[in-house]
Amino acid sequence: MSQARHPYRLIFRALALFLVLAAQPAAPARAAAPPRWPLDLPAHWLTSNFMEYRGGRFHAGIDLKTREQEGFPALAVEDGWIERVRVTPGGYGRAVYLRVPSGRTYVYAHLGRFNDRIAARVREAQERDEAWRVELEFAPDALPVARGEVLGLTGQSGTTGPHLHFEVRNADGEPVDPLRSGFAVRDTIAPTIVHIRALPAGPDALVNGTPCAWRLDVAGQAGAGDSEPTVAASGPVAFSAKVVEATDPAGHRLEPWLLELRVDGEVVCRRANERFAFAENAQQRLEWLECGPVREQWLHHDPAVGVPGREGGLWFRGPDGQGLAPGRHLCELLAVDRSGNRSTARWVLDVSLPGQAPAGCPPSTKSVAGWVSERVQADVADKCRCFQGIRPLVDVLPESGPGLTATRLGPADDPAFLAPVILATAETALDTVFTGPAARQGLRPAADWGVTWAAPGWPVDGAPVVDVPAAALGSGAAPDSSGQAPFMYRWDGAHWRLAGRLLPPANPEGAWRFALDARGFHAAMVDTVPPRLGPAPATAALHAGFRAGSKGVTPPRWEILAVPVTDAGSGVAPSSIRATWDGRPLVVEPDLLRDRVLVEIPDTAAPGDHVLSLEAVDEAGLSQDGHWTVRCTARGGGG
Repeated sequence: MSQARHPYRLIFRALALFLVLAAQPAAPARAAAPPRWPLDLPAHWLTSNFMEYRGGRFHAGIDLKTREQEGFPALAVEDGWIERVRVTPGGYGRAVYLRVPSGRTYVYAHLGRFNDRIAARVREAQERDEAWRVELEFAPDALPVARGEVLGLTGQSGTTGPHLHFEVRNADGEPVDPLRSGFAVRDTIAPTIVHIRALPAGPDALVNGTPCAWRLDVAGQAGAGDSEPTVAASGPVAFSAKVVEATDPAGHRLEPWLLELRVDGEVVCRRANERFAFAENAQQRLEWLECGPVREQWLHHDPAVGVPGREGGLWFRGPDGQGLAPGRHLCELLAVDRSGNRSTARWVLDVSLPGQAPAGCPPSTKSVAGWVSERVQADVADKCRCFQGIRPLVDVLPESGPGLTATRLGPADDPAFLAPVILATAETALDTVFTGPAARQGLRPAADWGVTWAAPGWPVDGAPVVDVPAAALGSGAAPDSSGQAPFMYRWDGAHWRLAGRLLPPANPEGAWRFALDARGFHAAMVDTVPPRLGPAPATAALHAGFRAGSKGVTPPRWEILAVPVTDAGSGVAPSSIRATWDGRPLVVEPDLLRDRVLVEIPDTAAPGDHVLSLEAVDEAGLSQDGHWTVRCTARGGGG
């Protein structure tokens, strides 16, 4: 029987086939390609990792090693668009913000050059404003980017050495750990617990019978079974630790992903570096012990810290503030990196009743069961050179002496303070140790005295305003006969660094003031020497070009000139630098971390002699200019 005589048979077969296909599970959607690595270098080595210590702020990304060289292509890790571009003399230098459909933003910082599309937008803005600093934002359709596209070349703009700073930010703009966001590195090296430190945390607390801090050096793992080293205490005792992480044989010191302290099996402090908001940056100061040469992490959690991944509290105070219950307590510190490598250290805390020294620990002892006695305190001296120390966690004001005062400050006094702190102010003589370097820097002290602001910690977000002792100002803070007004400088151990301007009194009878952004020894000084410029190179050859793979990044026609610009006094103001080329305005790059200005000669410059002019003004208002003849020659270049 022919099918032509039974047309419904074909219809029934087609319907059956449709029902079978409809019952099959749908084919899975094609998964999005994972992000690629931002560099085409065979070794993925880090020089810094996420949430490292940065002196009062968290490191927001990872730093990728570039063989101590510039000029490697920085590649888009996903399809997306350029949302933002920034150019600053310091900070991130040249930075690109790549937004992708998931809501993530990838940040590439310290670039040496942008690709041509970005560079054209930046150059247009710089020439319009006649300024190097630029900040641009773009709509999603303005600068689309394909995965693998060259965004620019690595460099060292805004920083002190060649590398690529790379960040991952979530849809809320918070930095998250790139190592758990598709950019993991091979790591078989466990964190190293260098040492543990025990510190008295009350005015009458004792550690090993003394009011000193004690350090236990740890070799890989401290103790096992019944052999854990013991530290004796009465009253509340806090702990800190120095822990370093490495991911490669180069041994760059990084931060572990996780620190966890258990006491008698209970987690009392847990610190995991997952993400943070930029508004929480200053809270890092509450997580680190910084006193004199000591810098290491506290093993407790301050309730003022709201960073995610933090747990615990001020456990060392005990339920009544007098410390843990008498008896032996087993402490165990765990350090883990992002690859799961771990190290542990164990010790015993033997607690006696407050005010009682544990047996066998006389105050004269310098070493007990592997623990070594140390002084951890901020030292401050009055005019009579009588030194007094202020210990961390011990809320005791030093006795006032000639030229010495101390004040207890906290959030109620100034919102800049995240936690209470004792701030000591002492008048300190300016002897030849300090005046010799000042003279070499072109600085003239305003008085024979400086001022030391000392504190055992600096839990401060910003710069609280403090009074300046009259002895440190001599005849005052008004301009002297030369017309120059003094600035405040801070001593770094070898040189004087500009710390800021003096602020006028709040009332006619009041003291001059200063916005104090860091502890240390300060002095009011007058800058007497203007910047020094040049000389500029006498010739400029053709640019040698960039390395292979730099598609979309056109080199300049002429090599970039580095012109020395130095000022050892108040420092050059980056925004003050002005340049002309043959009399026409030219925007140049302030590279003041290396005491120079980088001059990119216009591509339109013909071979032959040209005139480069520069002017720079330092922070004190002193100016200098220079003029040089530069010969552009086609010989010796790369074509």
